[in-house]
Amino acid sequence: MNMNIHLFQWIHTGAGSHPLLDGLAVFFAEGSPYLLALLFTVLWFLVGSKRKTILLEASEAAIIGLVINQLIGFFYFHPRPYVLGLCSPLFPHGPETSFPSDHATLLFAAASYLLINKRWSACGLLLLAIALLTAWGRVYCGIHFPFDMAGSLVVGLASAGLMSRFSSHLQPLNAKLIRISHQLTGRLTSRK
Repeated sequence: MNMNIHLFQWIHTGAGSHPLLDGLAVFFAEGSPYLLALLFTVLWFLVGSKRKTILLEASEAAIIGLVINQLIGFFYFHPRPYVLGLCSPLFPHGPETSFPSDHATLLFAAASYLLINKRWSACGLLLLAIALLTAWGRVYCGIHFPFDMAGSLVVGLASAGLMSRFSSHLQPLNAKLIRISHQLTGRLTSRK
């Protein structure tokens, strides 16, 4: 626990006194799920059906990660840094368990899944960079401890691994979702 606190204090040093750095940290700490959604939405309209399947599977890996986080939170509670009186967070946040971070898990799981699939490494590396900035931002802002981010990385990797192993079971569902998407976008474009 002492190492976790020392690492937190080192990363959090100066938070609240550097407007540009504070703004960047808050942007990634809070905005990364929206960046992920925006990136996947844009890619959805640029790629073919086979590549859409990978986007769906990466999204499903992220969902698996969030479910694992909920299970961990059900059995293990770890207070956030500001709850322990170690800091004042840069933005308001509820006092729920800090381990692991949902935001970071979402990004680590999606990035990991794309990195293990051919032809997605560039996008996976971009998401990994965003995940690392998210992890830094969540700690810098006083919302999480560094070990929360390590836990998120482990959950993200495990989620991507599980999705990779069991993706064939979701193939019928994903194929149906892609067909529905094509039907909806076809109707929207035919009205123009």
